[in-house]
Amino acid sequence: MADDNAVVDGSAVRVDAGGWGLTWAADDAGCLRQVGLGPEGATAQLGEIPLALFPDAYPTYGGGDALRPPALRITHADGSLTTRLVVEHVSRMVEPGGEHVTMRCRDERFHLHVEHHLRTHPASGVLEQWVEILHEEPGPVRLMSYDSMSPLLLASPDAEVVQFVGGGWADEWRWNEEGLSPGTKSLASFGGVQPHLQAAPMLLLSPSGPGSERSGDSLGCSIQWGGNTRFDLDVRPKGDLAAPSELRLRCGANPLGAEYLLDPGVRFVAPAVAWTWATTGRAEVTRRFHIWTRERVLRDPNRVRPVVANNWEATFFDFDEARILDLIDQSGELGAEVFLLDDGWFGTNHPRDDDTAGLGDWDVDRAKLPNGLAPLADAAAARGLRFGIWVEPEMVNPLSELYVDHPDWVVRDSREPAEHRNQLVLDPLIDEVREFEASVVDRALCDPGISYVKWDANRPITDPGSTQLAPDRQANLWVDQVHATWAVMDEVVRRHPEVELMLCASGGGRTDHATLRRFHEFWTSDNTDPVTRVRMQWACSHFFPAAAMAAHVTRWGGRPIHFGCAVALSGRFGLDLDLLALSSDEWAACRSAVALAKRTQRLVQQGRLVRLVSPMDRADRSRAALACIDPGSDETVLFAYQLEASNRPGPSLMLDWLDPDATYTVTETDLAVAGGAAVTQRSGRELIDGLDWQLTEPETARVWEITPVRG
Repeated sequence: MADDNAVVDGSAVRVDAGGWGLTWAADDAGCLRQVGLGPEGATAQLGEIPLALFPDAYPTYGGGDALRPPALRITHADGSLTTRLVVEHVSRMVEPGGEHVTMRCRDERFHLHVEHHLRTHPASGVLEQWVEILHEEPGPVRLMSYDSMSPLLLASPDAEVVQFVGGGWADEWRWNEEGLSPGTKSLASFGGVQPHLQAAPMLLLSPSGPGSERSGDSLGCSIQWGGNTRFDLDVRPKGDLAAPSELRLRCGANPLGAEYLLDPGVRFVAPAVAWTWATTGRAEVTRRFHIWTRERVLRDPNRVRPVVANNWEATFFDFDEARILDLIDQSGELGAEVFLLDDGWFGTNHPRDDDTAGLGDWDVDRAKLPNGLAPLADAAAARGLRFGIWVEPEMVNPLSELYVDHPDWVVRDSREPAEHRNQLVLDPLIDEVREFEASVVDRALCDPGISYVKWDANRPITDPGSTQLAPDRQANLWVDQVHATWAVMDEVVRRHPEVELMLCASGGGRTDHATLRRFHEFWTSDNTDPVTRVRMQWACSHFFPAAAMAAHVTRWGGRPIHFGCAVALSGRFGLDLDLLALSSDEWAACRSAVALAKRTQRLVQQGRLVRLVSPMDRADRSRAALACIDPGSDETVLFAYQLEASNRPGPSLMLDWLDPDATYTVTETDLAVAGGAAVTQRSGRELIDGLDWQLTEPETARVWEITPVRG
């Protein structure tokens, strides 16, 4: 139900996000001011201070905050550079699980409107915030920057930020924790298709001092955008060095090279930013984001994701029907639930024997698979497995029939397009390309026995441009290609609603909450070295539940297989191994791990995460421990990892969520030991006081299953 022109408490507009919030108000000139933000933000009182002295809620170029970079910068149809907004009206609409507040502002001179949208989800405490821009000027306007939000807060001298900027491929989710200093720090990604290889579109901020798992103020932000993103942290000291600084946090799509030419009557919707403010540390940020992700983002959140066996690390491009059938046999013997056939199964005149050819020609390579995919899917079904397939519908090799027939289908500027990984990007702004990309999945799913798809994308955009855009709006590609790609993904979901979809882009290149809405999970990284993966998954877990994080056992890093299994079990478990080459001990470890996964994955994927020992600890990065619990039953699965040698004594694992008066069955598993499960009974008080850290050697692990004794 909409309540147009509603204003609460006179001139204040309050948004309760669930445990925190914000208050905005219009001053005498109609300018939007931020009156309150944070734990008491939704109850801030206007008092005697003139509203004109409060900070701009959303600074514009040429507005009141002229000496800082703005959130919004527009070149108007007549060439004017400044934008000055005044509040026009406010509306509130009750929605299932929250409300949608819209504050509409207009330029005081031009026929241009900027709407601030705020969607609450009190059950989680996560707020979604974005802007929409609409105008009726006599010609197009150019959006030079268009941040989705720009709150101002106070930051203490020892405030900290955690950002996840890595070195590109196989280096996602690198934990970077640092203090704030005066000036503007920009954290940005580029490349369009797989930007999150460089920087995940998430941020953790501790404005009151060093970040902590269970105490202190902690903000978590996630930009919901499948393209280039940017966080700007603008710090301005106030008073002496001990005084808090003003911190303006601007976030949204990265406008670098993406100035958007907007026609009259066309609505521009900036990406939504999901964010929350907790007063009890990062654990609370995580709890909120997991609840919100399950309820507002994930497809089929109550479906336990299957145990997947993939052939890629076993065969790469070099396989035939007999080889795949052998791997299917072994996968069934282990107890896997899906067999995924990866890259290399297609190509006729240009067979896909390596990454130089065949991409775009989605007919089965009959030299490798003379009988097509059906016998493989049938063999999988006979062994109790579902069958899955790999596709990369957005890309093409120049050495392909598709490119010979449609060289005009690729993203390009006026130059000859440059190859990257021997391939080019198809232009989704072309109607025929979007239909072709959707049909790639149709063709891959031609056999009814195929019910799982891995959707990959292995190239960034390096020559931005489109034949579908006029010369003066080629930069629109960076925004329009995201929406066009989402339209293809939405069409695939519409055509194949029961098919499970994994999102991949050279690994974790698309780990954003918006694209994930079309998928069930994402491939966290191509880097599956279990020591590195513990740290990657630890970082990723701050925003995503384990159900979304595919984690497979591989040979990366040369680590013991039993250790790799234990690490993968704390995500969505799978295997990517040459199962025919496993030793008897490795086979036993994998078989035990699959059985353990089937017992524990419901808890891992759907339970509440508790992080106990951090592999990011400044003093000792050698260990990690985490638990997944069912708060209703106290059922728990606990993982402990010794990553490296350490001269420090191991910590005690205190399970303080258990009932001290209850008795628990504790099953302790060491996957390095055949039949290595020991079962005991322990009191809740003992477990709360702590389990001793038993691991001393690097690359070792323990898994505990803890179940209350009933009756």
